Amino acid sequence: MATESYTLERFIADLDRITREETSAEVVTERAAPLLARLVRQPGSIPAEYLRAPAGRRGRFMLHRAPRFNVTSVVWRPGDRAPAHNHETWGVIGVIDNEIEETRYRVSAGAGGRASLDVLRVMRHKPGDVSRLVPGDEVHAMHNPTGRDTVEIHVYGRDLAGLRRKTWADDGTETPLVSPKYLNC
Repeated sequence: MATESYTLERFIADLDRITREETSAEVVTERAAPLLARLVRQPGSIPAEYLRAPAGRRGRFMLHRAPRFNVTSVVWRPGDRAPAHNHETWGVIGVIDNEIEETRYRVSAGAGGRASLDVLRVMRHKPGDVSRLVPGDEVHAMHNPTGRDTVEIHVYGRDLAGLRRKTWADDGTETPLVSPKYLNC
């Protein structure tokens, strides 16, 4: 028996319903994660132009912008890294193709005005895997350790473009992080 296709449009409708019914980041991500897992297992439901990075740089494409959530496609080039950073919102991230390494941190005050970054866990996500981000457990670093592009779908409760966030160097130095706009808008 054939499995019913799960489209981007249906995923967006489901997220709209969930975010109208729930405000708890824990509940929203718990309900959204299995739906995102279903979506990323059907990469044909994402327009092909949003599954490829432009030459020499990471791709960030807005797939849907709404008041309570945004859906984006992110393409990590081989070796791409994002150092430890926060999000200031809930999120779910699902891998479509290849794999990504995610390191979660607990950030606390350290000596000399620098933060202490304690590694909580390191995970290697493969196609179909979904990572949940909830405030209090949403500081992470990302790395594509492979020799080919990794494609993910990111869903956040706020638009990250222009949102004032933080990033931390390995030595605990904190700097402001403001994400640039998406490539397609």
